[in-house]
Amino acid sequence: MSPAVPAPGSAVPPAPRMTLTVAAVARRLGVAPATLRTWDRRYGLGPSEHTAGAHRRYSSADLARLVVMRRLTLEGVAPAEAAQLAATTAVADGGFALASVSTIPAAVIEAAVTDAAAIAGPGSGLIPGLDAGLDAGLDAGLGDPAGAEGAGAAGADESEDAESRPLPEGPGPGDADWAVSSLADRFSEEVRGRGVAPAWDAVLSPALATRDAAMHAAVARTLAALPVATGERAVLLAGLHDPAAGAPRGPVLLAAAAALAAAGAGSRSVGEGVPVRVLAAAVRRARPPALLLHAATTPADGVVEDLAALARVRPAPLLVLVGEGWSPAVRDRLPGAEPASGLADAVARCVAAVTA
Repeated sequence: MSPAVPAPGSAVPPAPRMTLTVAAVARRLGVAPATLRTWDRRYGLGPSEHTAGAHRRYSSADLARLVVMRRLTLEGVAPAEAAQLAATTAVADGGFALASVSTIPAAVIEAAVTDAAAIAGPGSGLIPGLDAGLDAGLDAGLGDPAGAEGAGAAGADESEDAESRPLPEGPGPGDADWAVSSLADRFSEEVRGRGVAPAWDAVLSPALATRDAAMHAAVARTLAALPVATGERAVLLAGLHDPAAGAPRGPVLLAAAAALAAAGAGSRSVGEGVPVRVLAAAVRRARPPALLLHAATTPADGVVEDLAALARVRPAPLLVLVGEGWSPAVRDRLPGAEPASGLADAVARCVAAVTA
């Protein structure tokens, strides 16, 4: 975003702009650096900032235009038309706005604006907790595979033959996997540095809240590589999934299993969306010391009543509630249940029950 303009006569310097290299922007969008150079050359969607050495860098406004360009081309809009519309991207109330075009559905325009706000909005960077570290890794460690940032960076894709080839209308499979691999490596570093559950709360879960498919794939790849464990006093994991409420299935139970294993506790998962009566039968059979129950949306009244009946199972497990679906009103109807502030808190409560 553009820096704030100080009042007349004020000596307060403007806030620094967020600037990114071609390599960093390419990985954020999941496209090849050559594609960005082509969009710059053909449509003028290039970097507007300059640094020492005459290197050109992308500002957040430049990034927003490229996000819109990518989204529109993925939606089937012709590249030339998408570029014209992307060029109209403007700051509006701290977010971004586009001109209305009668030939493009409003839903597509809205999706492009949402993507721009999520990826290039003020303070958002990539996702909270990763912005500085990821950009530093991209800019300093990974570099631009096509070469330097200046005029001498032209490679095979900048030749006249490449100019005659049609412009890609979005990231290809190789570009997408490249972006996923880069993100998964960074997520794995966060898991190693923070621990599984804290990394989930601070990094992985916010990544899943975005609409970026590469982010989602990278989170899944990261969690799939983590070990899980079972045992005689294993924690039972379950999720209340309600497709009618629009809540997608998520990998939170896999993250919980990996976090418990890292803490030396085993787990068994009955999955998401199982009927409470099936869950109650699993509790009676497994006799777990704790039941970690995830809900992304508020459970229906009948479900809450059935869950309250779990307290009558003997021996009753510690019921640990995690997720945004557990409102105070719902929690009040589940005596003895312990609401957790996040996955790290939930795992700590479960481990305490296992070792009690």
